[in-house]
Amino acid sequence: MSTFATALYAVSAPVLDLPFSTVLQVALALLAIGVFALVFKPLLVGIARALVLVVRPKLSREQRLARELASRA
Repeated sequence: MSTFATALYAVSAPVLDLPFSTVLQVALALLAIGVFALVFKPLLVGIARALVLVVRPKLSREQRLARELASRA
């Protein structure tokens, strides 16, 4: 047997030893997480934007104007 085939078997043997029910549970869990993210994507995006504003709030119009005038001088 070649070295590549031996290495491939050594890597795949633990994966092939898993019971089908475990593989099915992991696949269903990943599917559920994906569906959750797809359904609640607008909510999750809104929460992420709110967290960004908490960490780095936007400047007011006066503050932006003052910063712009200060950079020109």
